[in-house]
Amino acid sequence: MIKNTVATVLMAVVLVGCSKEVEVTVVSEDSTPEVVNQMSIHLFDLPEGMSEEEYLADVATLNEFYTQASYPKNYTVLKVADDSGVDTYRYALVSSYTSADQYAELHDLGPDYEAFMDSIRVKHKGIIDTEIYRKVFRISAP
Repeated sequence: MIKNTVATVLMAVVLVGCSKEVEVTVVSEDSTPEVVNQMSIHLFDLPEGMSEEEYLADVATLNEFYTQASYPKNYTVLKVADDSGVDTYRYALVSSYTSADQYAELHDLGPDYEAFMDSIRVKHKGIIDTEIYRKVFRISAP
């Protein structure tokens, strides 16, 4: 999806510490431009015993809640290059939102979503306890 590609590009810029301002415009499936006004960025390492495949499967399940609620997939997982020499915070989970209202909507998808998130909070406790989490907001004009 274009939305995930744009978020990936933005996150790549964030991860390499680029100081150049980057304009990000998200294009939805109906080709209506949407401006990213808010993002959640989680930097983390996978705990011992959890594979990338297992983590990605959990994110895919999470994204299914959004598509079932008529939203596009929202979460993108990124990884620092293996040859980068970086040995901590090698993974990033990124989500983007057009507004605080959309953020709230996407975090209130009903009892099945809440039950899944409760299980994820237990399963991913090692990630949650050690991640660097930032909820960031647009400071440049759209």
